[in-house]
Parts: sequence; structure tokens; C-alpha cells
Amino acid sequence: MKKIMMWGKRNHVLVMLMAILLFAGIVGESRIVTATTVDTTTEMTGNDIPDTEETKEESIKLNKTAVTMSPATTVKLKLNGANGKVKWNSEDKKIATVTTAGKVTAKAKGKVHINAECNGKTYTCAVTVKYQTYSSKDGMEYKDAKGTFGYSGRWFKKSISGGKYYFTNTEGSAIYFKVTGSKYVNVNFVSKIAVATPYFAYSVDGKSMKRQPITEKKISVGNTKTHYVRLVIDSMSESENRWAGEAGVGIKSIKPVTKTGVVTAVKPQNKTIVFYGDSITQGVRALGMALAPTDTSATHSYAWYCADRLNMVPYYVGYGGSGIVESGSFTKCGNAISNYSASRKVSKISPDVIVIEHGTNDVKTDAAAFTSEYKKILQQLHKKYPKAKIMAMIPFTGLHTVEIRMAASGYKWCTVVETASWKISYTDGLHPNAKGAKVVGKNLAKKIASKLK
Repeated sequence: MKKIMMWGKRNHVLVMLMAILLFAGIVGESRIVTATTVDTTTEMTGNDIPDTEETKEESIKLNKTAVTMSPATTVKLKLNGANGKVKWNSEDKKIATVTTAGKVTAKAKGKVHINAECNGKTYTCAVTVKYQTYSSKDGMEYKDAKGTFGYSGRWFKKSISGGKYYFTNTEGSAIYFKVTGSKYVNVNFVSKIAVATPYFAYSVDGKSMKRQPITEKKISVGNTKTHYVRLVIDSMSESENRWAGEAGVGIKSIKPVTKTGVVTAVKPQNKTIVFYGDSITQGVRALGMALAPTDTSATHSYAWYCADRLNMVPYYVGYGGSGIVESGSFTKCGNAISNYSASRKVSKISPDVIVIEHGTNDVKTDAAAFTSEYKKILQQLHKKYPKAKIMAMIPFTGLHTVEIRMAASGYKWCTVVETASWKISYTDGLHPNAKGAKVVGKNLAKKIASKLK
């Protein structure tokens, strides 16, 4: 009996021990499984992910991967997230350049890749440079163009001083350009002048004109932002031999003062108004009594003020002493219509309006001869420019009033402009001063505007 009980106790203890061991094994196994589950299935946040080369590269990006620009404008590129030295380069510097700081400057129409290299990797921005338009404060509408400058007026290519340049023998001829990255621009002129130093005038972004002699080539645009410049050959001496000798002024080059500056061409898109006239159209004595470039100014003539009010581009054909029959300092009107000089024909233009300011110098011409020649001039202009409206101004002196009315009668495309009632102020009783020129410009513009409607 004792043996049976002892065996039972032993078995009980054995069973208990086995249960304890089995329990311990199960728990231990559960811990292992649980640990394994945690290690393989727990999701980690972005902050918990260890840094790798792949994630570092994904966080490095250009602030712009594609951009459209116009010539002479800038844009700043930045390689965000870069932790090393960034090397910038342009695949075509003729289209756009880039500085070591990532500043891109557009230069010419086209497409180019700007690359940023960092830690052996290359990041690319696709740059498209295309022509665009811009409106200036003076009413000019500009469009980007090829080259360094656009132009209006009587320009022609002329060989001078060992080079071939755009050249003009006429006040009022203008050039247009856009500049960025430089506070100053050097306009290098080349000239064929025997009497006195010519003057030029320039406007920045449509603001008021500033005048200076062509020997002072440096002009200020204010700051390094993009600016639009309108430059006019403002005055030359009446005594220069422009017809046979082809005296005048040319543009040798236009360059920004800084290395990072860029100059590109723009062209005005406004309508064109042509002025055929004498020293009054030329702007002689508009600023003072001297018969010299100092006191002559195309940008202070009635033609300038008239075109400005109409938002038109003025095209000057004004030469001192010239007339319908009289040649004066250049040649008579008919020759000036067809020629730049004695040996050079004019290029084709498309004027919308033509103004004739002639008759003052035809003092020695009798009525019949003047009427006949004036009529021929009207017919010559209409044949050459059939779409243009022609305005025949009565001279401020009243000379040949009747003859001009007779010559223009019967032509629907021609309007006689009466001037007797205009209260004009003069420097010498003949040439309007700047104030008088504004009066003429205002009244003439009003008359033209009514016809354009």
C-alpha cells in the first residue's frame, strides 16, 4: 500500500514537473515568435528610415526643370538639398549663359540645357528662349528681334573707317535695344562729320529723353534689371554735305559695361508716320538760336510731338533749306523721296500716314511752277505708298497756301491741313521752339486722328 502511494506521489511530482517544463517551453516559444513578428512586420516612419545614397539623391532637386525666357532677361536656378559644391554650365552659351551662382541670362532665340553637377550627378533645366513683346510707357510696342539693335528711319549699310555699319544722314533715325545685367551701356558711334559734333538722345523704358554729344558714348539705364532703350540721332549741322558727300553717323557697337551684361535687339511694332519737310521738321533752333547741333533737336520738333501723341514711329525726311523746287542743304523733296543720297536709293517702307511740310523755302518759285511740282510730289507719294493717308500742311508763313490747296484738290487720299489759327511760338519768327512745336504736334495729331477713324 505504501509502495502504491509513494509511486503515486512520485508520478504526481513527475507530472507536475513535466507540466512546468511544458509550460515554460510554450511561453519561451511564444516569446520567440512574438519577437520575430515585431522585427519583421513593424512599419517605420520616415524619420526612422536610415539615410541611404538613394534617398539623398531623391531629395536633391532643381527649383525649375523647364523655363521659357525672352532675350536679355534672367532667371535664378537653385539646386535644393545639395550638400556639396554645385557646378553650373550651359550647353550653348550663344543662347543662354549661367553664372557660378545659377543665374541664367537669355541671349538669343533657341533651346538649351542648363546643367547643375553635384557629387557626380547632373540635374538639368530645359531653357527655351523665344521672342516676346513688351509695352513701354511712351506707347511703343516692342518685339524681340535678332541682333544687337532694331531700327527705324533712314538707315543704310555704309563702309567707313575700315568697317561696314548701319549709318544715317538724317535726324530722327532711331535704334532700339534691350539690356540686362549692367547699369551702363557704351554706344560706340562712327561718323563722317566735317562741321560739328552731332548729338543723340535716348530714353529708358519710355521715360523722358536725355541728350548728349556722340563723343559721350556711355549711357545709364539705372540698374541691372531688364530695360528697353530708344536711341535717336537727334541733331547734325545743316552745313554737313549729306547729299553728295553722304555725311552722317553710324552705329559701331553697343556693349554693356559689365561682363555679365547682355544687349539684344527689339523692334517697334507701332504704325509709321513719315514727315517730308525742311529745317522745321528737322528741329532746327528748337532749343535756341544757334544754327548748330547744340540747339537743333529732332526730339523737340513738331514731328516728334505729333508721332508721340499718335503712338506712331516717326520717320524723318527733314533737311534745312529744302523745298518742293528748292534744294537747300540736301536736295528737293522729290529726290529725297526716292534717295538717301545722290548715289543711294531708299529701302522699302510701309507708312500709314505721310505729312508734307514744304513750301517755306520755295520763295523764288512762281505759283504755276509750285502747283505743278507739288501735284507731282503728291502723285509720286501716292503711287509709292497707295495705302498711306497724305496730309499736306500749309506752311506757317502762309506761303503758297492757295497753290497747295489747288494741288491737293480732288484727291480723296490727301487732306490739306490749315495752320493759320494755331498759336505757335518761335525762336526766330520762323522755326518753332519746343513749346511751339508741341502746339503744332498736338493740332496735327488731332487732325490725323480724325482721318484715321
